[in-house]
Amino acid sequence: MKKILSLFAVLGMVCLSSMALAEVTVGGTVQLRSRNFDTMSFDKNNNTKDAVDTQERIQVDVNAKSDKVKGKITIWNDFETWGNYENAQGKGFDTDATNSIGVTGNNVFGIREAWVSFDLPGVPLNVTGGHQLLMVGNGGFFRSMHYGSDAWVVSNVSGNNIAALVDVKITEGTAASASDDIDAYVLLDVLKLNENMALGVNLAVIKDKKGVALPGKTADYEAELQNLGVTFNGKLGPVVLKSEIDQQFGKAKGPVTDKKYKGSQIIVQGNVPMDPVTINFLLGYGSGKKTTDNDRKEYVNFLDIDPHYTFLYEYKLNTACGARNTGFCNTFAISAGAMFAATKSLNVGLDIFQLTANEKITNGVGDEKKDIGMEIDAKVQWKLYDNLSWNWDIGYFKPGDAFKTSTGTTDAATGIQGILAYKF
Repeated sequence: MKKILSLFAVLGMVCLSSMALAEVTVGGTVQLRSRNFDTMSFDKNNNTKDAVDTQERIQVDVNAKSDKVKGKITIWNDFETWGNYENAQGKGFDTDATNSIGVTGNNVFGIREAWVSFDLPGVPLNVTGGHQLLMVGNGGFFRSMHYGSDAWVVSNVSGNNIAALVDVKITEGTAASASDDIDAYVLLDVLKLNENMALGVNLAVIKDKKGVALPGKTADYEAELQNLGVTFNGKLGPVVLKSEIDQQFGKAKGPVTDKKYKGSQIIVQGNVPMDPVTINFLLGYGSGKKTTDNDRKEYVNFLDIDPHYTFLYEYKLNTACGARNTGFCNTFAISAGAMFAATKSLNVGLDIFQLTANEKITNGVGDEKKDIGMEIDAKVQWKLYDNLSWNWDIGYFKPGDAFKTSTGTTDAATGIQGILAYKF
């Protein structure tokens, strides 16, 4: 008990001394996530990827702010399944700790954000450095909003035209060598046309010196991918519009031949508010690669693990690009839906997606097909109090012939997920 009181005394003195230099606020969230996913394998007799569980996320935010300087530290335990035993009491975050029933603990707490941001004295530039949440353009190419990334961001701080230079460390190989790292460099500019419209352009360069971040790369040979993106965000009459066009260049070197990157992407999404109903729509296209192509014609992106448009197809299932969280890679998606404000605190919505592969993929029985399938997603957004919400997602995905299993089945996948979130 004396040790605990001493710790609080030290923390109190630190906070008092800090208040003289900066305004410090503490907040956070507690989230409970209930999940039930069924028939993820498209075969009712082989549900190896199903999940039925309750999980909890704990997050504490510490924000500090003074004149032209601010910083943030976020400590969190990302969604952890109930029933997994934590570390033994008194062992802290020791990954080798063994709890009272003999189960080795996990390093469940980590740093989500840790950065400092300041204006350069006498220069109209802002510098932000550290582990931070990042997104390029509208997030169709690079999005790191879940775990965050280590980066420097330098930008101007005034006017209607915002320019920035971003340096992201994706992977650090041997600390004493720069020949095995994966780095990203982004130059972007956003011009505010008026109060309702903004036009942006960005150029991102991914340098993969020895890792495996870029497809088509041969071990021990460099690869470089360039992504040129143009974005538009604004209102056109009653339509709130967000759009993005991307084109990729660069090449992956090899011992015999090089492979060029030629991917492309178009995303148009928006909504039309008509109180109490809001109409939503989406059109997304990402190029794919034929099995006979030498060059990398599929659209290559770097996205986080959160849902990006569909609740099941891109979030929980392997897409037409062969993995989860691949955005619109080798996918053409078109959707329409609506959100209805039933009351001041309750919104319900429904979206329907039609999904097609832009290049044929080989299904479980060896046929090459493009029909990915159809998905219907329902949403319930319930605000119980100002700082407490309970939101639900319900999804139904009926796979097409492109996802036929080795047994010839195309059983529908379903999922439901609810998140009770308390913010303080």
